[in-house]
Amino acid sequence: MQQANPVFSVVIPARNMERFIEETFQSLVGQTFADFEVLCIDDGSSDGTRGIIEEFAGRDPRFIPVVGPAKGVSAARNLGLSLARGVYVLFLDADDLLHSDGLLFYKDALEGSDAIGALAGVQRINVDGEHLRGADNRSLVPDGEQLPALLKKNFVVNGGALALRTEVARLSGGYDEDLTAGEDWEFWCRVLLHGQFSVIRGPALLYYRQVANGANFKTRSSLFVQQVPCVKKIAVNPEMQKEFGARLRFLLRARHIDAFWSGVRNQYLYGRKPVALFEGLCGVIMYPDSLFRPKLIWRFVRSLDRRV
Repeated sequence: MQQANPVFSVVIPARNMERFIEETFQSLVGQTFADFEVLCIDDGSSDGTRGIIEEFAGRDPRFIPVVGPAKGVSAARNLGLSLARGVYVLFLDADDLLHSDGLLFYKDALEGSDAIGALAGVQRINVDGEHLRGADNRSLVPDGEQLPALLKKNFVVNGGALALRTEVARLSGGYDEDLTAGEDWEFWCRVLLHGQFSVIRGPALLYYRQVANGANFKTRSSLFVQQVPCVKKIAVNPEMQKEFGARLRFLLRARHIDAFWSGVRNQYLYGRKPVALFEGLCGVIMYPDSLFRPKLIWRFVRSLDRRV
């Protein structure tokens, strides 16, 4: 029997994830804090994903199979958000893993706090689950106002690293279903209009799988476009304009530059080094102000080494 009011709702959208989703589910089964529900959104899979979801649901009533609209990850997440009964919601990808104490850390960070969400560290892993090198995302979170920093740089990285109060996620309007890339960053920016995140110290809680054909790589638009849809959404958002005024343009310029160099890095990491070199040379011409941002240069150089 399903618990009446679980503390956590974990929303997992999945399309053709039979290779990874069972391991993701097992990372939830092994949680030391067990008061949760898992809303498993099968978003139009043509492989064995739905069968794995239904198998887990048959063994553990906390796993709830949901047939998604097959309209993309944002629509699937919004469906899960609409069904969530938990006080807190966590959007976990179907190929990522959660530390066994993950939900416990999130709960402890949010209970008795006025934070609207709790942000954890991210450990990148490869397709085989081996740890990859990478900087600690939490080092980018300022002690003061967090929204300006997030507008310039995505320090959340992935939804599984951020547990939100469900009511705040809904109040923020959920995910923009018109976006196919950067939809999570755009959502988190709107969420931060309502408060601050608590930052959880200690071990990384999310194991974020880096897949060369993943959505983060495939759906990235051309690096040379002048308008990135997710950035433009923030630029025309009335609440953002009211909050930052003319400063918003400069914050989003920094975000555009960061997105460009992240794209160059991905080309390099996924074996397209000649393309990365060409785009990097173009980037120096397109964004000459990049050369006056030593922290950006240092992060970019370090991110090129993701060896196990």
